[in-house]
Amino acid sequence: MSDESIRIIEIKKSVYEDNDREADLLREELHKKGVFLLNLMSSPGAGNTTTLTRTIEALKNQYRI
Repeated sequence: MSDESIRIIEIKKSVYEDNDREADLLREELHKKGVFLLNLMSSPGAGNTTTLTRTIEALKNQYRI
């Protein structure tokens, strides 16, 4: 293979572009409706459910959850 047969193509487009666009639309829609969305993610066993249930318990009298 000679050096002339190798081409490098630089792609400057995020593989997440479609996902980012959909997320932006969702954020805009929720903002218009006055909805706060919290996306809680971590490894299994890290305390996700505990954090979520304690947060709901602490805030349930102040906010509609």
